[in-house]
Amino acid sequence: MNTVILLDDEEPVRKAFVQMFEDLEIESSLVPCSTPEEYEKASEENNESLRAIIIDLSNTPKEADSKKYKAAEYIFQQYSTNRIPIFVHSGNLQHYEEMEDKGTVFKIEKSKNSTEQICSSIQLMEESGFLNVFSFGGLIESQLMHELHASFISQFKNNEIEEIIKSIKSSTDNTEVYQHRTHEVFKRIAIRSVYENIISNGEGTSEVRLNSIEHYYRRTDKRPFWTGDIFQGESDSDRIIIMTPRCNIENGNYEDILVCIIQSFDKEKIQQLTGRKGEEHLRRNITDDVKIVGERFRFLPPTPQFSGGIVDFVQLATITEKELMEKYSRQITTSDEFANDIVRKFSNYLLRGGISNTEFKEAHYYVNALNPPPAD
Repeated sequence: MNTVILLDDEEPVRKAFVQMFEDLEIESSLVPCSTPEEYEKASEENNESLRAIIIDLSNTPKEADSKKYKAAEYIFQQYSTNRIPIFVHSGNLQHYEEMEDKGTVFKIEKSKNSTEQICSSIQLMEESGFLNVFSFGGLIESQLMHELHASFISQFKNNEIEEIIKSIKSSTDNTEVYQHRTHEVFKRIAIRSVYENIISNGEGTSEVRLNSIEHYYRRTDKRPFWTGDIFQGESDSDRIIIMTPRCNIENGNYEDILVCIIQSFDKEKIQQLTGRKGEEHLRRNITDDVKIVGERFRFLPPTPQFSGGIVDFVQLATITEKELMEKYSRQITTSDEFANDIVRKFSNYLLRGGISNTEFKEAHYYVNALNPPPAD
């Protein structure tokens, strides 16, 4: 049984949550706690089944006066070690500036509708199955371990493991580098195998259809910029995508950075470009049907993370790394396969060839003259 822990020292609030769980028929078990000590005990007992917490900031008279909350420690602990949504339900949010803009921490001001608002969110996450995706022992954890095992037993044949290790050993005499490199290589082999098996839809032969949000991710490595990064300038309309090849960035082999301008994305712009209307037309544009949109543009579908746009291959620019770092901030990164597709289409646009138009009637004459029909 999945559990949700509630910490609030006010009995009417606890009763309201218990009632709302019943009214919305939320299947997860609510564990109400009135003191920090009760919360700590419940958290320890339900660690494996915990799927969300609802927590008030001030739960003792001393905290109400000092504005120093034990609950803040609990929030940080769960955020740092667990993979669950955290609902901070309090009338003291103005005194709690931590965890701003964290997508798994929801700050809800106490009001007459706040109990229903939180419970409705939990209901949505529960009925969709989301609460069992990231949690301890959840879908991702279970499937990843299964795929990891499959990767280990299926990726290597004969003496391939030893040959891979020997190739790494041949490149360095430094034991620490040797071991680190071995870890990194085999880790990437495993992750690529797991990713490809999941993305290829091994359960059937039908094509996997990605949600638009899967085309983007928030990059967390240390590179200041990378091919496919989307940067935002001071104005909302000033957006660019990095087009400099990865190999140049990785080796520092560049002077300025090549970028394309991203135009705003809206239905009016699509209709202007194609002269067509309708939802089916919009769907085909988002999937970048070249027959409709031509070679010049690449659509970036909008998502909750990113408002979307149109990469215009005509609007090229170069900027210095200093200018990029000082005047722009990274907004989102396109996935490797999406970035590769954008670069591919960009390259095709630049390399397209052509000749002057041929006079059709004259050409038709040669066809008939040089290839006369057979005599009867």
